Amino acid sequence: MGLRSFLDDVGDRNVLTEPVETRFELPALAVQDERRPIVFESVADYPDVRAVSNLVSSRALIGEALGVEPSGIIDAVSTAMDDPLALERERPAAFEHVADEPDVAEHVPIPIYYDEHERQYFASTVVIAKDPETGVHNLSFHRMMYDEGNRLVMRLVERHLHDIYTRTEGGLDVAIVMGVNPAVEIAAATSFSPDMSELDLANRLLDGELATTEFHGLTVPSEAELVMGATITDERAEEGPFVDLSRTWDRTRQQPVVEVNELHARPDPLARVIVPGRKEHAHLMGIPQEPRIYRIVENTVPTVENVVLTPGGCSWLHGVVQIDKRTEGDPKNAGMAALAAHPSMKKVTVVDSDVDPADPDAVEWATATRMQPDRDIETIENAKGSSLDPSQDYETGTLTKWIVDATIPGDRERSEFAEVTVPGADELDLSEYQ
Repeated sequence: MGLRSFLDDVGDRNVLTEPVETRFELPALAVQDERRPIVFESVADYPDVRAVSNLVSSRALIGEALGVEPSGIIDAVSTAMDDPLALERERPAAFEHVADEPDVAEHVPIPIYYDEHERQYFASTVVIAKDPETGVHNLSFHRMMYDEGNRLVMRLVERHLHDIYTRTEGGLDVAIVMGVNPAVEIAAATSFSPDMSELDLANRLLDGELATTEFHGLTVPSEAELVMGATITDERAEEGPFVDLSRTWDRTRQQPVVEVNELHARPDPLARVIVPGRKEHAHLMGIPQEPRIYRIVENTVPTVENVVLTPGGCSWLHGVVQIDKRTEGDPKNAGMAALAAHPSMKKVTVVDSDVDPADPDAVEWATATRMQPDRDIETIENAKGSSLDPSQDYETGTLTKWIVDATIPGDRERSEFAEVTVPGADELDLSEYQ
């Protein structure tokens, strides 16, 4: 199952037929309506390439990719992590050879998303590498800045791929993949054991329907839109600045140069575009963290029902934990466990089971009607936070974290705090009256 089958299943999408420029125009149009996928049928200067964005820009779309309701995303990912499924469907590659040592920008649209620091970036690139010792494949997202010709500069965070890279002499050969089923993207963004392959995780999320093919000794999705055979070299170059999750400029760093050796693409390929700092970026960073947070909170408060890292909190710095409150200490215990599970989180709000943690209006309503600051807010000073938080103390890297208990006070009747609804509002269909 590839990107195209997902688009066919979703059906509801925006399709633009007029040519769009990759500098500002394409990303500006992509963020006009982040509720549904958008297909750019014509990209200026790229007559043979289309573009697509907003595949994981809502929990509803992610639920569709995983075959579950939005409330079932955590359970689906957790189940797949517990029981990944080995690959069985090997298929011929849908992509074909385009060029050796290509000038990447001549073949693939690389947007400029923001002004002031005009950098061309791939923000949707999934890198596939093989551990030289275990043979396990690793899939992970890495932004890549276009330098010139066949040279990119990769932001290589110190995680599994970085570990593989440091144990490989003379450069690490990888496959850089763009345009795959969103379930593969979710798997690539998930914090997973180095002993397990994200390909197997994706295969479980797709119920065993992930087709793969061999590409220079690596296993890649056979229906990928674009595949680049590349080497992460020992050379360093300046990378950035880049607009990160906080929607503010990240700093520049010396990062590894990537040399693209081969470019392969499907006929009429769909170049995958993710606008940095917007909803897709936030969801791919935040949602894969939620199952891990949930599990750790569950060890402390077994009645936890859901965990959401909120888009307004950059899907990284603020979270909401939903619990079935049994005792007065449950909310604070759940909050402390959530902060420990995700050290980058600065604020956690705990709500009752009748409040949708993914609905910011519902969470604010609970905070407004069930919480008193002198009683229900706890702060933890001088805690280590996220480097993405521009408000932290830059000298020490510390900040103050807080827990907001927005649950019904235990000494009050629940009926006093129940939301009153209009009878029939959820059942009646307005269109039938038009």
